[in-house]
Parts: sequence; structure tokens; C-alpha cells
Amino acid sequence: MEQAVLQTPEADNLAHPWQRITVGSGLTLHAPADLRLDAAALQAEFAALDAALPQDERGHYQNGVGEGWTSIALLHHPREGSSSGLKGTPRPALDFMSSLRALLDRPGWVAWGCDLLRQAPQGTLAWHAEPQALHLEHFRMLIPIHAPAGAVTLLGHESAAYPEGQPWTGDFCFPHQVENFTDRERIVVAIDLLVTPEVRALFPSALAEDVPQRTELANEANRAMRAWLDGAAA
Repeated sequence: MEQAVLQTPEADNLAHPWQRITVGSGLTLHAPADLRLDAAALQAEFAALDAALPQDERGHYQNGVGEGWTSIALLHHPREGSSSGLKGTPRPALDFMSSLRALLDRPGWVAWGCDLLRQAPQGTLAWHAEPQALHLEHFRMLIPIHAPAGAVTLLGHESAAYPEGQPWTGDFCFPHQVENFTDRERIVVAIDLLVTPEVRALFPSALAEDVPQRTELANEANRAMRAWLDGAAA
């Protein structure tokens, strides 16, 4: 199991107050799964999909911001915004991704959404948070297909980047930002899963421990982020 590339700067060097909240907390904020997919196979399958899939099967930037497509649905959410215990309905694009289809068919896996996400060169997915974590009902697993050196996810006080083909997850209740300040596009698979014993066993137990502290610090971090956003909008 290949570990993430980590950077843990001093608190005084962090740009925002919500990033400093996890410094010294001892919490595990993200970790790789005890699982690895063949990166070359994923890239070949994605290349075939990208060449053949019609534009109307892709999500696009809105309001003229950015360039190119941003998402391709592989599983259709049974009920938008809800885990609901139901598996998602396969979309045509999944037929190109046999590596992912085999993964999603594993016993004990209940995937209610799966998407390919594209981040353009020099792109930023700004600070946000959502209730997705291994100590909750459902979580998000990410698998890099194209991961340019220098593309990172900021989560708490840490900066993480995982190699192509390596599934990982984080406590996304905390504010996080995804940056791709490179000259290559970043392509990842995002799988929304119920937290079942089978998928939970793939990750270190520390990623779901200390729930009261996690909840308290995540709430504090989100309050700080909202206050900053409100101030920026004023």
C-alpha cells in the first residue's frame, strides 16, 4: 500500500484559520485503502471512453467559467443527495471502465454514485465541506487516474496527493480545497459508498476514531470558513 505524499506546514504558515484548527489534534484526516488498481489499465479505459462518449453524457462548466467538461456519471444516484441504501444505476460510460465495474461489484459494496471528475490545468475547486466520512453513514472514495505532480488536496492542516490507481478517502466534514496548479488535467474517480464492514476494513481504524473531537473540530472549522466567506462576499 503506497502512502500519500504529505506536507504538514507550521501553523503560522497556513493561509486560513480553519486549516490551523487540526494542528496538534492527533486526528487522522485521510488515508489510502488497502487496495490498488492498475493505473495503466484505468488510463487506457478512460482514453477509450473520452474518445467515444458524446458531449451530452458529460457535465460542463456553467456560466462560461473554465473550459471543457467537468464530470461524467458512471452510476446514476437513485435519489439525488441521498445514500438511501440503494445501488446506483449504471450509465453508458461505465461500459468503458471494466476495472471500475469489477470494483463496484465487490460483495458488501453499496455504491450509490460514481463519477469521473476532471479538473482543468490551473484549476481550483474552492474551499467546501460535505458530510462524507468513515464515521458517518456514507463516505467518498477517490481514485486518481491522471494525477499531475503538484496537484493536491488541502484538508485541515495537511496537503495530500495520492498516486494513480491508489484509492483513498478523507474526513471531508472538514473544509478542503483541490488545487491543480499544473499544465495537465487531473482526472479522478469519485465513488459514493455506504459505510459497510467490507469497505470500512480497507482503511486504518484511526480514520474513524475520536468522533466527538472530530465533530467538534469540524464544526469549529466550518464556522471559521463560513465567517471568512461571508466577509469576502460583503
